[in-house]
Amino acid sequence: PKQKGPRKERINAVSRQLCNFLEWRSTCCEDSDSRSKCGVSFLGNKGDVQSVRDRMNELESRVGLPQAAYLKKSDIFRSDVTIHEFLDEQNAKGKNPQNNTDEVVEVVYLSPDASHTLSTDCPPPSIVIIGMVIDRRITTDRSRIRAEETLKLRAAKLPLDELNVKELTSHEPLNVDTCMALMQRWWWNYDRVMQQYKKPAKNGDEVQSKLYKKCFLEAAAFAMKSQRERHPNRTVHNTANKH
Repeated sequence: PKQKGPRKERINAVSRQLCNFLEWRSTCCEDSDSRSKCGVSFLGNKGDVQSVRDRMNELESRVGLPQAAYLKKSDIFRSDVTIHEFLDEQNAKGKNPQNNTDEVVEVVYLSPDASHTLSTDCPPPSIVIIGMVIDRRITTDRSRIRAEETLKLRAAKLPLDELNVKELTSHEPLNVDTCMALMQRWWWNYDRVMQQYKKPAKNGDEVQSKLYKKCFLEAAAFAMKSQRERHPNRTVHNTANKH
């Protein structure tokens, strides 16, 4: 929003949740090699990117958050780079950042209103786009429309139903920090499984499918636990009967 009050409120919310994620990431993963395999990029127009960066620097200096090195890296904050320009860059590199093989990267725009649900029987997508929608009220279909109609990208929702948690469905619009932490841990878990599971992947391999599913379930359980701790007043935004 361009209005001063609402814009400042959303800048602060996005910045705080990005700081939450970077703080968690810097303390959660001791393996620098695993951390470097999963990059984070913040895209937007120059004014928004600079505002978020300035606010994150303020938060870091006030409370001593341990992500200062991240904030100084220019490749994280990408001003005036569109999503499609960024994706073209990734494909031009000719490799999948998850396994360093030559292939077109799989891209998913996460939306709780998408008709497609990510599968837990497969590896997580290589690149996920989180629209960072900060609403006072949940606006149904906002992120899906942005993904499919505006950006022409595949939208998908997280398979949260598989956690079998009361009142939590795959339509749940997660907080930005929760969503990022879930995906980050999912990638880490998958990377660890691939290092341990040496057999080539085969269609219908039940053992490998169970390992893949465990990668997601563990990541989602930890992420939802963090959401309850960070956002105790809004543990669940939706209820099962809203869709």
